[in-house]
Amino acid sequence: MIQALVFDLDDTLYPERDFVASGYRAVAQHVADIYGCNFDHAISIMMAALGTLGKQGVFPALLASFPEVSIPLDDVIEVYRRHHPTICLYPGYMGLLKGLKQCYRLGVITDGLPDVQQRKVKALGLGALMEKIIYTWEYGPEKEKPHPLSFSLMLESLGADPSSTLFVGDNPAKDCRGAHGAGMRYAQIHQRAQQMNRPAIEETPEFIIDTLFQLPQLLQQIG
Repeated sequence: MIQALVFDLDDTLYPERDFVASGYRAVAQHVADIYGCNFDHAISIMMAALGTLGKQGVFPALLASFPEVSIPLDDVIEVYRRHHPTICLYPGYMGLLKGLKQCYRLGVITDGLPDVQQRKVKALGLGALMEKIIYTWEYGPEKEKPHPLSFSLMLESLGADPSSTLFVGDNPAKDCRGAHGAGMRYAQIHQRAQQMNRPAIEETPEFIIDTLFQLPQLLQQIG
């Protein structure tokens, strides 16, 4: 019987693209306010660069598009990281999680800069829903998923047995491998587009769901 549910954050509980877009809006507003750049042009450049160059090419493309001003790269990176994001859980997930909280202990394990992830958690209103939230990089980036530390700490905090804990995530290389390493079962949110460029791994999820709304029925089936 499942007694505890542990979730990944990005692209599991909310669409990470919304955080990226929120950050780009903050950067565009910053370069408009401080350096006199055109807001709409800045947004357009960053979104186009994201599609063609990937995240690493976005800010260099932005700076190159305004050669008449000297904008430090570190400046825009800092604005992006420190902005207060305008993001929401996937539609309906708040009510779903509140319902699950009545029957299960809930937790989140997330990678990334802790202060950035904490602002996401605050914006999403997850603090009151989750019994434990673990930011893996608080223990060092080398301890990110699938490193076993965060999984063992979560089990200890929730007072849960691994066999009675289900991890729900979107990245099998991190989430599935880490969950299985801790003895948890794993439910894969099937994000076909996101998995296309990820390398195949040996870990196989016990369950595959298209949306979190399928979770209550899955939990009934597990017993």
